[in-house]
Amino acid sequence: MTSASNSVDFVRSVYCLLPSLFNVEAISSSSAQTPNLDQLARSCRRLESPPLSIGQVLQQALGLDQKNDFPSGALRYAGLGGDPGRAVWAQLQPVHFRPDRDRLLVFPLEGASAIPPQGLLDHLNSHFAEDGCHFVSLNGEWFVRFDSPLSAVTSSLSEARRKGVEEAMPHGEDARLLKRLLTEMQMLLAQMVLPGQQQALFNGFWISGLGSLESIGALQNQLQLVGDSPLLDGLRQLMGQAPVSMQEIELSRPAVVFTESPEETAIAEAETLFGHLLAGKLRKLVIADESGDSLVYKRPLVYPFWRKDGWRSLLEAEIAAGLLNEQDMM
Repeated sequence: MTSASNSVDFVRSVYCLLPSLFNVEAISSSSAQTPNLDQLARSCRRLESPPLSIGQVLQQALGLDQKNDFPSGALRYAGLGGDPGRAVWAQLQPVHFRPDRDRLLVFPLEGASAIPPQGLLDHLNSHFAEDGCHFVSLNGEWFVRFDSPLSAVTSSLSEARRKGVEEAMPHGEDARLLKRLLTEMQMLLAQMVLPGQQQALFNGFWISGLGSLESIGALQNQLQLVGDSPLLDGLRQLMGQAPVSMQEIELSRPAVVFTESPEETAIAEAETLFGHLLAGKLRKLVIADESGDSLVYKRPLVYPFWRKDGWRSLLEAEIAAGLLNEQDMM
């Protein structure tokens, strides 16, 4: 096992942040054949590392200051076809907050329940107009634009699920405004009757990815960004890169792989990628989700193929041993 570290080695390595691959049910129900993934499972080792969100992975890979927030809100907005300009943006995600004994838990929403109605957007813009906050919806995703520069660090929704709401709240010089937004939005939702809304599913927002594109500047970097995600699309625009498919990845250059494709598609795409990697020379491959669960495949292998079973069996054994958190994979 590798000792815990706050950094990731991206030299001649591929870092795959693919939560779908840590979902036993998704792997089991997928119709895609996974011989390459199973081969990796027989020779990979568990990597002890701190949990990293996709924003934190990209910060490290691009050599950016990790003390600042990664502007994933502005990048996602750009990747969806919007023009973030020089303003400060953050992403808003509809969530369900639920008390649990002495702490507050947060759960993400998916599908139609994750798209708030337009009437709520107008209500938020009216309520927070004097605070310099402007709420925008683009392709089913929600964002907030700020008139003034803000300095604060937020946590991704995956971090908030793992840590709990209190520990994951924004911190920094201007965190008080963000905390007030979260609280007041929750209060407004409690007072409103939204068409088709089930109160048990949607009672608040989570805010993350604060920053402007100016905070990271024009990047000239050899890092390959592979995968289907508005976040990567926005970053590729900033870096002047064309999209790279799983088949086109260059093993001589470091790469970050991240996809928001449906589980079935993501598993099939990953299988293609791993076949490509196994056929070439690669210093290191890290497969991880955002909860800190990760496995490393490294050449040369000292004890290759010491497991008889494949990926699904490996995950079941890791969960049984308490090494993987099944709740983070749901």
